Amino acid sequence: MFKKIFFICCVIVLLSACPAYHPLYPLSIINHSDEDIFWLSMSARDGEWYEIISIDSYMGGQYDKHVILRESSSRDDLTDGIKTTLNLYGWIKYTLFNYDSIKTVPWQRICEERIILKEVRFDSWEDFERCNFEITYP
Repeated sequence: MFKKIFFICCVIVLLSACPAYHPLYPLSIINHSDEDIFWLSMSARDGEWYEIISIDSYMGGQYDKHVILRESSSRDDLTDGIKTTLNLYGWIKYTLFNYDSIKTVPWQRICEERIILKEVRFDSWEDFERCNFEITYP
């Protein structure tokens, strides 16, 4: 009888000690246009995109991940950290820009004139689910 109880306790301890499963939810940003686009994601923690003083200093020269070529898509893996960010800070925005504009137009002008292609705001996890984890342009 003692061996049976000991075995059951060991199984319970092993099962409860397993790490929680945190699924990845890939958010697809799909570009159906004939222009290359650039995207930024920001939350209330980061502030608004137009509050960035310089896009080069903000990106650290690493644009590749954020460029979506014509008629293609990009994926941004969302984890439970996104849920935490939404709960703590209230919103997350994805802003799409014309990539040529980012490279040729001064950032200050882009900010002042709000030269963007599209902006999508998520105020809850349900907003991500409602859009089926996709942002399309146009």
